[in-house]
Amino acid sequence: MARVLIIDDDIAVRQYLATLVRRLNHEPVQAATCAEGLAAMADPSIQIIISDIYLPDSFGLDNWIDRLKAKTQDRPLILITGEPSEELAAKMQGKGIMAFLAKPFELAFIKGLLAQATQAIQDPLLHAQP
Repeated sequence: MARVLIIDDDIAVRQYLATLVRRLNHEPVQAATCAEGLAAMADPSIQIIISDIYLPDSFGLDNWIDRLKAKTQDRPLILITGEPSEELAAKMQGKGIMAFLAKPFELAFIKGLLAQATQAIQDPLLHAQP
């Protein structure tokens, strides 16, 4: 079981993801803002981070991604957005992000990502991010 931080300003998305995470026998921790998310990431028991990329207090996409990456400390990072584009996906490549998801997402897909992330935290040398 892993502790999974979910950062999203949309309460419905946060609760949906928390339900999926709980159903997959992990413990969800929720944050509604960048500030709450960054504060929660200070807790070393947080093992996996799922974050929306557009949040009201993010001060811009690049700033938020840089701040997230600085705080993840090599923990698996999964980014989500309700406004996907090829340009955005290209921008996220090479930033050490485990996955980039478009909303809405399916239980099976989240299940696979959490399994991959859990394996990565158990054996970080075999699953090092580029």
